[in-house]
Order: sequence, then structure tokens, then C-alpha cells
Amino acid sequence: MNVFISHIDRKIYTIMVFLLLIPLAGLCKSDFKVAYQIDDQVISNYDIDQAKKLHSLMTGSSIKRVEIEKIVINSKIKEIYGNRLQISVSNAELDNQLNGFLQSNKMKISSLKSLLNSKGINIETFYSYLTENIRWQKVLENRFGYKINNLIIKDAIPLAPTPQKIEKEYEFSEIFISYNRWDPQQAKLLASRLAVELKAGANFENAVEKFSSSKSKINKGKVGPIKKSALPESFRNTLDKLKKNEVSSSFEVDGGLVLLKLERTRSYRNAKKPKLMVTFAVSSASSDKDIACSEKKKTKGPILLSKVEKSIRDTLVKLMPGESYKLSDSNGLMRLVTLCESFIDEKKNASLNFESLKRNEEALRLSNALVLELRRNTTVVKK
Repeated sequence: MNVFISHIDRKIYTIMVFLLLIPLAGLCKSDFKVAYQIDDQVISNYDIDQAKKLHSLMTGSSIKRVEIEKIVINSKIKEIYGNRLQISVSNAELDNQLNGFLQSNKMKISSLKSLLNSKGINIETFYSYLTENIRWQKVLENRFGYKINNLIIKDAIPLAPTPQKIEKEYEFSEIFISYNRWDPQQAKLLASRLAVELKAGANFENAVEKFSSSKSKINKGKVGPIKKSALPESFRNTLDKLKKNEVSSSFEVDGGLVLLKLERTRSYRNAKKPKLMVTFAVSSASSDKDIACSEKKKTKGPILLSKVEKSIRDTLVKLMPGESYKLSDSNGLMRLVTLCESFIDEKKNASLNFESLKRNEEALRLSNALVLELRRNTTVVKK
């Protein structure tokens, strides 16, 4: 540690701003083969793959392919019906919903695109998701004269917190070969030999104990986490060239030579995860899931998701509002768990939750009934 502290004490370094190059996520070849034909429309394996990734990102949990296929098929049926009614979505409507989504999740569009890209999700997939919700609200208004007021988007499960960019930090280990202990020629020979042996797999901590003259020796040579701006330029340049657990060649500093081993770096930190409120219903397995959220005695919440019984909580995180899942309790009794509503806990909006819940219940009932009717009259062929 004293090695780079002495640098800072003795010299004034010009602060250099570096662009942190974030590698693009590895691109994988998607399957564009037709998976289903819905009337005269098709669904590709790529569509299903994208929907699965988006669902996983927004719920924070994985979902089986057969389950996501049902969601994608229903989405296509909704799209076909909306087009049949000649219901379109304007750019202004899409922008309005997008801005509302970004504000509720405290994100910028650049952060959203970066997050989606890191998960292998095309931004157009997300735009299609928003468009589908807007169109379906307009379909329900057209069919039933019922105003949903953006419930599906407004109360959607929030994205996982976006990592926040911070100044790059390093954790590393060092060996300082002092000219006070060895003459410069011996020090260079020793440093060269150590570099070869350490790169070949020799124990770094043992070498620290035996050869290092740094104060960090008492901590087995470990330093950090320490910010990039606090390090001498020679340290920054060397560490930036190393991979995790890689050992550098020796380089000269005041009073001796140094070898570094990179332990880890950090350029982002996780934001605090927002508290999620849920309203859900638990009923018998034979209950009608379309009206589960309308039965007051069986409905619970709004309540913090973290306060829900673990077995039910683990089920709720996999569901989107309006979806149900059959769950076996400790006595082997099958129960139907339905997620009625989910939203970020915002105390200032608490007075609106009850009204929102009631509107959502009716919207879900009408929506589920209409999808069921459309499904019966739609030809679905698996390819």
C-alpha cells in the first residue's frame, strides 16, 4: 500500500479520464423457424425466446417454455383481433406509455436499452410489449366501453434495479521488491524470476511473505478496493491490462520494483431494489381463476411481497397480473394462487390502491373472458 501512497506524496499526477469500454453481450444465433401458426399469422422460435427473456427480466424468475408459449399465443390472438377491429397505436401513445414506464422505474431510455441488450432482448420486443398493452386496452374500451386507464403498464412488475455506474475500483495484491533490501541488479533478477514462477502458478501469498517489503504484507499483500483516481498512473495502466487472477511483469517505482495480481474490479454497483406490493387470491383448485380476484374473502393485500408466506411468494414472483398457478400446501391440498395486482410501494399513492384494484379486477375479468372466447374461435397449429 505504501508503494502507491509514496507516489501520491511525492508527485502531482494529471487526472486522466478514461472511457470504460463495456463489451457487447455475446451474440447468439436465434432460431427463426416457425413454431406456431395462428390463423394466417406465424410465431417463430425467436419470438418465443424473446418473450421468455423479457418475462424473466421483468419478473426476476425463469418460466418454462410451455408456459411462455401460451402467453405468446394469447398475445398473437389479441394482436389479430385488434387488427381486425382496425385498432392501431400511434407513436404518441407509445411514447407516452414508454415515458410513464421509465418514470415509474426511475430509468433513462439509455439505461433500459443497455439492460435489455445485456439480457439479449431486442428493444423492439419491448416496444411490441408496450404496443400490445395499449392496443388491448383500446380493444376492451371498444368492446365493453370500459376505461382501463393504463392499468397494465402502470401497475406492471418493475424491472430489476439497474446497476449504477461508479468510478472504477480495483482489488489487487502486490509484491514490493525494495532496493534497500536488494541492490538494483539483484532486485531485477529476483523480480523477473518471481514473475515467471507466479505466472506459472506459484503461490502469490507465499511470495509476499518471503519477498515483499510493502506495508500491505501484513494483509498478505492485498490492497483495496481502491478507486482508480487514487492510484498512480503506472498502477492503473498495469492493472487495466490484467485479467482476473493474472500476475503482471515487474515495473519500477520509487525505491524498488512491483509485481501486481488483479483480484477483481468493479465499475457498477447494484441499486436498492424497490419494495413490491402485491394483491393476490388463494382459492380452491377448482375455482374459476377469472373471478378469483373479485371474491373479497379470498383476496389478500395490498401487502409487501416480502411479507407473504414463502411458498406463495415463490409462486407470485413467477406470475404476471391476472395469471394463476396451482400450488400444493403442506397438507397436500391443491390451491389456486392468482396474482391480482403488483406495484412499487409508494406511500403517496396509497389512497389510490383500492380504487386501482377494483378497476383492475373488472378489467382482468373482461380481458380473460374475451381471450377465452377468441381462443375458441382461433386456429392454432404447432409446427
